[in-house]
Amino acid sequence: MLQVTRGAILILIFCAASICVAAQSPPAGPAAAAAGSIGSSLRIEPLSLKTAKGSALPNLTNTADGSALLSWVEPAADGKGACLRLSTLGESGWGEAVTAAQGSGWFVNWADFPSAAVLPDGTMAVHWLDRISQKTYAYGVKVSISRDQGKTWSDPIIPHRDDSQTEHGFVALRSMGDRFFLAWLDGRAMADGEGKPMTLRATTISADGTRGIDRLLDHRVCDCCPLDALIDGEDVYLVYRDRDFLGVRDISWLQVGDKEIHQQGLVREDGWVQEGCPVNGPSIATSGGTQAVAWYTGVDRVLDQPAPEGAVLVSILEPDIEVEKRIAVRIDDGRPVGRVDIAGLGDGSYLICWLERQGDGGEVRVRRWKPGSATGSSHLIGSTSPGRRSGYPRIVSVTGGSAVVAWTETEVDGGTAVRTVKIPATPSSTPSSTTTPETN
Repeated sequence: MLQVTRGAILILIFCAASICVAAQSPPAGPAAAAAGSIGSSLRIEPLSLKTAKGSALPNLTNTADGSALLSWVEPAADGKGACLRLSTLGESGWGEAVTAAQGSGWFVNWADFPSAAVLPDGTMAVHWLDRISQKTYAYGVKVSISRDQGKTWSDPIIPHRDDSQTEHGFVALRSMGDRFFLAWLDGRAMADGEGKPMTLRATTISADGTRGIDRLLDHRVCDCCPLDALIDGEDVYLVYRDRDFLGVRDISWLQVGDKEIHQQGLVREDGWVQEGCPVNGPSIATSGGTQAVAWYTGVDRVLDQPAPEGAVLVSILEPDIEVEKRIAVRIDDGRPVGRVDIAGLGDGSYLICWLERQGDGGEVRVRRWKPGSATGSSHLIGSTSPGRRSGYPRIVSVTGGSAVVAWTETEVDGGTAVRTVKIPATPSSTPSSTTTPETN
């Protein structure tokens, strides 16, 4: 029986402005052909970010010109509640932060956290969560819009047409040409206490704040796993953790048009049966004409190998191929926490980011992968805890083929702090005699 193995960190080279981090080997597997591999190292450049003590819950998106826009939550300066802060990455680093929203009744959660999006004309939107009542998980979504680069913000807009004392969150907020697209998990069906399931819903909000139709997309989904969305013209690809009547919680996808669902199905049949919600959602990105989905699964055997602590997988989303024939690749180093994110680099390759256990601690790691090639090396980005305080690491690609990673570091002066790094563009794939299998 083959075992999942871990390689050693090969080398750390510190230079004036960057760190070149070598890697760990991916989990071992049965021999299989691959069309070469990609580079074994990535440069990691720390980015200085000025935040208040206790900053956490970072998120990343792109500005209108393709740079990185970072959002995070930190305690309000007056000590009353929390505020949502934004900063844009420029040539000399992060720009001066602005406050997009502030409140004392927010629902602040390690897995269900705020985000931002930017339209091509520069119009910005942010979302956060506000309590509906004193019940623990009774909260709703609020959105605010700025049309002057964050100087002023609109009054809050509630995207859902429901104020039941249930959960409304785990929002995917995206730029969609002349409007914003939002999808979220919605608990309104659970309000009567009759055991009805969580649902998946979506709408749009125009730049002037006009709301679109509140649409039901899936009537039964996992209760509290983050979802992700990819805009493709007038269509949206949504990925989320589904849930059937037997408690199987695998990853599903939808191709949603303006008025109907065009296609839908499972990304892969992992067969993960879990009694409670694992709070571990998928991510989707595009690169070189392909779309890839990354996710965590807790099954104890993956790709014909033992996976006692689950696995992080990535697969190209190919709707025309039967789900049981789709190829998946294992990304983690053997002890994954999950909490994945993925970014497309434009040359057909992807960077997958996740949280890995290391001893009693946690590590934010990144691995580069190009379909048809062996996976690249696993790179240490930063340290944190494997618990809830560390939240979700995030990654986004930026103009020129670079990427930015953000995460919450724990145990910083007794609290938390948002950390960020830049991964400069790397050369295209080069042939290599070392291969890593791609297996379905």
